[in-house]
Amino acid sequence: MNLSAWNAKLRDWQSRAVAAVLTHHSPDFLATATPAAGKTRFALRIAHQFLADRAAGRVLVVCPTNHLRGQWAAAAGQVGIQLDPALTNDQACEARDYHGAVVTYQQVCLAPALFQRACRSRRTLLIFDELHHAGDGKDWGRALREAFSEAAFRLALSGTPFRSDNNPIPFVRYEQGESQADFAYGYAEAIREGVCRPILFPSYEGELTWLSDGREHRATFEDGLTAERRRERLKTALLQETWLGPVIADAHAELTRLRKHEQPDAGGLIIAMNQDHARQVAELVGRVTGSRALVAVSDDPAASRTIETFAQHPKQQWLVAVNMVSEGVDIPRLRVGLYATNVLTEMYFRQVVGRFVRMQEGIPRPQRAWLYLPKDETLVHYAKRIKAERDHVLEEVMPSVQRTLFGTVATSLKEYVPLNAVARLDALIGEDEAEPEKSTGTTETDVSLYDRKIHLRDLHRDLVGTVARKTGIDHRRLNAELIKRTGGRVDQATVRQLERRIALLERWRDSGFDGALRS
Repeated sequence: MNLSAWNAKLRDWQSRAVAAVLTHHSPDFLATATPAAGKTRFALRIAHQFLADRAAGRVLVVCPTNHLRGQWAAAAGQVGIQLDPALTNDQACEARDYHGAVVTYQQVCLAPALFQRACRSRRTLLIFDELHHAGDGKDWGRALREAFSEAAFRLALSGTPFRSDNNPIPFVRYEQGESQADFAYGYAEAIREGVCRPILFPSYEGELTWLSDGREHRATFEDGLTAERRRERLKTALLQETWLGPVIADAHAELTRLRKHEQPDAGGLIIAMNQDHARQVAELVGRVTGSRALVAVSDDPAASRTIETFAQHPKQQWLVAVNMVSEGVDIPRLRVGLYATNVLTEMYFRQVVGRFVRMQEGIPRPQRAWLYLPKDETLVHYAKRIKAERDHVLEEVMPSVQRTLFGTVATSLKEYVPLNAVARLDALIGEDEAEPEKSTGTTETDVSLYDRKIHLRDLHRDLVGTVARKTGIDHRRLNAELIKRTGGRVDQATVRQLERRIALLERWRDSGFDGALRS
């Protein structure tokens, strides 16, 4: 397939990272860059160069979620690289008019031999998005090694360094258990260069009461407790409307101020503990603010559409989510957040922070963002590390596996039961962040090949139905004849093949089906 010239602007760090990749002597390269810095654009520049130089015949992006498949394909289409985000394991390989495809880690690990054969048949550039996810499954590392050991080049991306405490990830160098990046770009650099916004962390104290082990406990976040009681204290705050309601009210007041004085389309995001909690929080948002909140949870087939609806409709103020937007999902208008989850790994916390720090053009500087927190000592520690962070790579990142600290609420009085919580603002972490310098934005208008194919396939489906009704010939025979005449199945068809199919169907619709007719 033809490849248009690259004409998208790169940030300085992206240009330096591209140069580092192109002079690298190993087939594996790990780039860590702070969330919202622009890892996707950097990776696509590498993909374009490999395709233009014929160092690779195709590009395969492996990412954590189905939602990110569509986002990668859209971003690639804007710079002239056409990736299929709907490739299934039944298809084996994308249609020839694509430059490649986007799949998930889980998809690869279900059929590693399939991807191995595809790499053998065409020189493949691999892009691993948020590679630390390869450690989530016990056998995923083995499967990825089997699938991609013969790839032409493997470019791995991550928002932070990660460790190998449980499942070492293939194609990564480790020292003392921690991944070693070939190129690193930190949050402090991104703020200084105007790539990311500074973020503030309002932290909230509370007077918290709960039942556990048959007795009542009372504590604030200042009180010294055992690890188990600290977890119970945090969950009590997140489950009680008397604590969460006032925090939501304060966060909404900040969002309202931003929408009135700085950014009319500013949006808010609340990260919840689980699906039931997310729906309860959304209902509470409605009662506290009078503004309906959208809910996106991973088990909902419509979650991706919900996120897109929120991203594209500036009147929608709040989104409540569980994991769906912790990393990778691009909603630049997010300015205010509430960390209402009990996941306490630093990597997850930083991924959430990354949803709020993407700089936008045309918005008054310094474009600060706000992430409201319980004053849990672990979360406050992470917030202060981000505030104090400079150019160095993190030294003590916790394992990437997201540890959920609580199960369902127990019914026995000997187990944990939240009773009451009262919130009060305690501190604003990060209010002395420096104002960033101005950066140069870009405008991208190219259309994705995938979107063109969706339109053609919809038209094709309607025409098959029409012809079947008019001629009395079943869909199976029509599709068999179409395959015979155009050379491929509809899910693997190129645009030209789809157009030929549509022309045949229109002819059969208007003149009747003739099995002897050959185009």
